[in-house]
Amino acid sequence: MTLCSRARDTGRPVDELKPLRRSPCLVTQGAIAALSTTDVSTVVDVGGSNGDFVLALMEADPGLTGQVLDLPHVVDGARAEAEKRGLSGRFSAVAGDFFEDVPPADLYLLKTILHDWDDDQCTAILRRCRSAVHEGGRALVVEMVIGEPGRPDLATLSDMAMLTMTNGMERDLDEFDALFAASGWRRSKTYPVGAGYFGLELVAA
Repeated sequence: MTLCSRARDTGRPVDELKPLRRSPCLVTQGAIAALSTTDVSTVVDVGGSNGDFVLALMEADPGLTGQVLDLPHVVDGARAEAEKRGLSGRFSAVAGDFFEDVPPADLYLLKTILHDWDDDQCTAILRRCRSAVHEGGRALVVEMVIGEPGRPDLATLSDMAMLTMTNGMERDLDEFDALFAASGWRRSKTYPVGAGYFGLELVAA
């Protein structure tokens, strides 16, 4: 059960839950509140796990058709979550590898995906999305953003952890923009979505 659905099913307000467990739900809600889905019909949640992000977006906009792209052992959980929410008729889950191929869409969601990977791997993921996006389509990247040098923040602390445990890293806006430019995207909007995370909206360059 996801934190968002847990709060909904139990009737408990989200702010009664522990902060660290609360963050994913608040970030999703913040991103959905800020994101316009005007002129969007199809949405792909890239590496979307159980589909919480795209399913919540579909709940907010009944006109959307959503899809999760993730590894074979993950997608059954996304299908089960869609069925539980009554969204199976507008939802599908595709087993695949986002380094190799992504389904076509009007909007791609990449929530806390890029920080897991190095620059070359991030560029490969973003290029796959850019190659498949419908004309006039967009991507939404949700990540922490490192601020001014020497000014401590959650993103800097997370960056230290990512560098220690994975090949990934947190990035500042200049570093993100370099990734976007290298993959055929351009950042068009930036806005906070809660818990130290930001939404970075991309359009074709």
